[in-house]
Amino acid sequence: MTTAAIGQGNVVVQVLTPSSIAGSYTNAYAVAASGWSVADLTLPENAVQNELVLGYDGSAADSLGCEPLVNGSEVAGKIAVIYRGSCNFSLKALNAQNEGALAVLLISNGDDLAINMQGGDYGLDVTIPVAMISQTNGAQIRAVLDNEPVTAFIGNNFGAFPNNLSVDGFDFLVPAAAALPRALAANPGEFFVSLGGFVHNFGSADQGTVRLRAVVSQEGTEIYNEVAEVSSLAPGDSVFISLPDLNQDMWDGTYEITYSAESDVEDEFTDDNTYTIPMHFSEVLSYAPVDPATNMPITQISVVPAEFEGPFRTCISMSNPNLGRLSVTGMYFAGRTPTDQAEPLDSALTGRLVATYAYLWTDVIANAYTIPTDGGLATLDNGSYIYEEDLQGESVFIPFSEPIELANGQRYLFCTETYESTFRHAWNEDVDYAVNADYSIEPTSVIRDGATWFNGFNGLGGAPAIAVGTVVTTSIGIDEQDRVELTPYPNPTRDQLRIPMKGFTGAAALRIFSLDGQLVSEQKVATGGDQSMVVDLTNMSAGTYQFHIDFENGQRSDFRVVVTK
Repeated sequence: MTTAAIGQGNVVVQVLTPSSIAGSYTNAYAVAASGWSVADLTLPENAVQNELVLGYDGSAADSLGCEPLVNGSEVAGKIAVIYRGSCNFSLKALNAQNEGALAVLLISNGDDLAINMQGGDYGLDVTIPVAMISQTNGAQIRAVLDNEPVTAFIGNNFGAFPNNLSVDGFDFLVPAAAALPRALAANPGEFFVSLGGFVHNFGSADQGTVRLRAVVSQEGTEIYNEVAEVSSLAPGDSVFISLPDLNQDMWDGTYEITYSAESDVEDEFTDDNTYTIPMHFSEVLSYAPVDPATNMPITQISVVPAEFEGPFRTCISMSNPNLGRLSVTGMYFAGRTPTDQAEPLDSALTGRLVATYAYLWTDVIANAYTIPTDGGLATLDNGSYIYEEDLQGESVFIPFSEPIELANGQRYLFCTETYESTFRHAWNEDVDYAVNADYSIEPTSVIRDGATWFNGFNGLGGAPAIAVGTVVTTSIGIDEQDRVELTPYPNPTRDQLRIPMKGFTGAAALRIFSLDGQLVSEQKVATGGDQSMVVDLTNMSAGTYQFHIDFENGQRSDFRVVVTK
């Protein structure tokens, strides 16, 4: 079935000739919202294709463009190449525009292009496109530019070339989650992956025999290679192509699914012809890709609602017919605060609180975009973590008070929550679940700002980079009949903790653990009468600690204590 194109090309910087450096280069570009009058590069009609020419300003520095250009006759009607540095982007662009340049290609002074190109003093006077590439890519182009002509294309490539098939991350069926507990797929037939996706024709010519291929590897070994095709695809159209399901008798370790768009003619923009999706089986559930070595979610960006109502939650859903095999131990979370605050202490994570919540989610699920209601969430447990260090962007593990035993066929929601508008949560866009939502009613993730639930952020794909840690329930080996509840006070506390011991006699062993599992303190205590056990915490650092008490009669108690300083 052919439909209107989902996307309409990509904003690219593409070298066309010579072939030695031909290809697409990662870029940033100026937009009107940042104080420019430049045309909208997302519109194909504003693209520019021409020869690259260095813009010289007569200064000792090489092509900075901070002074009027002295080679205007060479720049006129061409794309001016200018180096970043010494003055604002807009002055460089204005000097090139004044000499008749059609566009400006800036070469950055580093390789990080995560930058908002502000218009500065002259941005509103600049109307030609302005794009920037990395220092490394600029050096590659410059090495050739000094010896022979280089032609390039800057702008949205929709319709710019006759043959241009395209796929992107939001086009495909993907696994149920990027990381799954292996215990949920331990037997044949318990887990499979549906494969297929959209292919777009962003070229100007009809395409015959358009194919979608999926290749799957496990730990580097190919285990699946299937292709399907359609007979034709008109310019501007898209088509969904289905592929056979991926089945394994047992799932374990790391997999990669690579989708590729193919045809019988040579594609003129190959950078958008393939897309790779990771999948990992271990002990965690995450809808964001995880590092196979650590099982921790991979952070790409950090997010917080623009209109912060507070508190802010990011949550992931969990449901499976075999969930009864698992218990949840806690959650992985990564936070970040702005680094451009006037006072460094204002932007540090140190001392900030993260709360976690585990819910049984009982709402009727109508579709993959169903959001929770307060009445549909039954609290199972919660946890907390106070940063002792400024661990910007690093994952921390926040345990629940005790393992939460799951039940087959039930749905659960696990959330992380923060309380300041400057506290951002980790997010990853590499695996998008939009196409899955058309074929499944399973929700993946939701967010909550203040009292209102949302299906993520507008214009942002992927999922929160949080994870749920699990263990196989039968491996815990705890007799719940031997567990007793103790309520220490005050909690949080600074220097001293009292633990009521009424009803207990004899010896007991107290062990205190940090959240990363390190033994902090161990002591033998005697119990008896109506007394309280007093624990001196004067020498303990601020943070959350797990207390474990074993009584000589075989009973035990576990609880968490927050120490503040």
